[in-house]
Amino acid sequence: MATIALASCNTKPAEADLVVLFTTDVHGACLAHDIKNDAPAQTSLANVSTYLNQVRKENSGKVLLFDTGDFLQGQPSLYYYNFIDTVDEHVAAATYNYLQYDALGVGNHDIETGEEVYNNRFPKQLKMPWLCANAIDTRTGKPMFQPYAVFERQGVKVAVLGMITPHIGAWLPKELWSNLEFEDMVDCAKKWVPVIQEKERPDLLIGLFHAGTDYTINGNDMNTRFNENGSIPAVVKVQGFDLCLLGHDHNPQLRRVQNLAEESVYIIDAGTQARKVGRADIHLTLQEDGKYEKQIKTQLVDMKEYAPDSAYVAAFQKYVDATNNYVDDPIGKLTGNLNGIDGLVGPSAFIDLVHDAQLWATKADISLTTLLSPYEEVAAGDITMRHLFILYKYENLLYTIQMKADEVRKYLEHGYAMQYGTMKSANDHLMQFKPYKEGDRPQLAGITFNFTSAAGIKYVVDVTKEPGNRVRLISMSDGSPIDPDKLYTVAINSYQYSGGGNFIPEGLGWDSEMLKSRTLTTSNIDVRRYLEKYIREKGTITPHVRGDWSVEPKKWYETARKRDLLLLQNKSIYH
Repeated sequence: MATIALASCNTKPAEADLVVLFTTDVHGACLAHDIKNDAPAQTSLANVSTYLNQVRKENSGKVLLFDTGDFLQGQPSLYYYNFIDTVDEHVAAATYNYLQYDALGVGNHDIETGEEVYNNRFPKQLKMPWLCANAIDTRTGKPMFQPYAVFERQGVKVAVLGMITPHIGAWLPKELWSNLEFEDMVDCAKKWVPVIQEKERPDLLIGLFHAGTDYTINGNDMNTRFNENGSIPAVVKVQGFDLCLLGHDHNPQLRRVQNLAEESVYIIDAGTQARKVGRADIHLTLQEDGKYEKQIKTQLVDMKEYAPDSAYVAAFQKYVDATNNYVDDPIGKLTGNLNGIDGLVGPSAFIDLVHDAQLWATKADISLTTLLSPYEEVAAGDITMRHLFILYKYENLLYTIQMKADEVRKYLEHGYAMQYGTMKSANDHLMQFKPYKEGDRPQLAGITFNFTSAAGIKYVVDVTKEPGNRVRLISMSDGSPIDPDKLYTVAINSYQYSGGGNFIPEGLGWDSEMLKSRTLTTSNIDVRRYLEKYIREKGTITPHVRGDWSVEPKKWYETARKRDLLLLQNKSIYH
């Protein structure tokens, strides 16, 4: 674990000022170039560098800089240095070291890289502590990461406690975090805050949490243990925090909550992609009892107001060049366009290419996959690795499991309940939208990466029926009859396999033992890599719709599809 050396300080200052800055969920916006789209990044840590230089100049010796995690996934540059170039300094380590962050938090997408990256290679390159108290190494029973760090600014002692959402198991396969378990955030705070207070006696306690503010998600409440978004329950139930810096939900906001002792705790969520920097200006005044009165002002600073730092851009151009060389490698030819938006409203060549690759890679009977890039397009011409990062944006692994045909149907019912509404006439929406008022643009109710279809089996989705009774199986794709008692081999991505979207626990009603008994194979490479292998072998890809499924009634569907497609072309409604 990294350590923070403190200068001895026997006398507290009567007054002091601190500036706390932080970023979160940068997701690859560490370079000034958006490699996925081959364009200048709208915002990145290059903009943050300009702002940071200004703040440090204006507040010499008063600034603390943090990040709450999810900086190891989101752009081809990160994939390249996670898995392809494992020798040179990692791009994320290099950029965070350059900016002299004081501490980093751990995000769920950082764990997604696997233990070789998050526990072995990456932290060894960091020049600051990587904090997370509730990620426990099962081999030792202790935190795998440094739980907290202590800093001194202006004679004031600042402690920072790191935690992560404990919901990792709902999204990531156990193989990626086999030596970890995740404690409830409230339980963890109850354990570590007294330790910090007794051992360190800080003047200021900051939470550096990778978990969002909506603790009511999935029907939870303040008392739900292992809450995905346990940040507010932790600071409300555990006295001592002055400020909480959080992320995970990509929802920039400023809040203030009261803990159980009716003390104010300031909350900042800085969103994603380095679009904003969270800032807290803190004035401390020493009281007669030796404690500080704290005046805290928070704000979100828009990085579009600051030009990229040219010195920063130049320092990391070699990382842009190296990654571009990787993603510009042609792997095949595409004879027509692939449009992600088609997959929102029905069968599409965009999704069926993924189905084809999954069936080819696994030799499974049936493929299940999701729509990950609903507003992307891959144009006809050469296919490169850059296109595959557009087509398949996450590093999901590929598994095979056994399912009976009716279990496939239930799985699909679960997905279409999130995607499609129930039509009573051709005037109704096809898509499942949130309630909206006349004149408002409707918002999708479901998360698009939970919109799921199957290949290898023919079926119909009847949108006049209520969820749970919409899917009617017809035959296997080759026309052979469905055997209701047969256990078919089914290809599935690791997100849904691990419980993402609740397809397994709710759609099928399987517990972990049932899933284990039905598991056949688990991959050690991601779906995107299989897509690469598939396209390289085929050479030329002609986009086509497989014709495995359709939506009825056909006339209602065609009318509603065209109408809803116009609404969906407004990018702002995408999740």
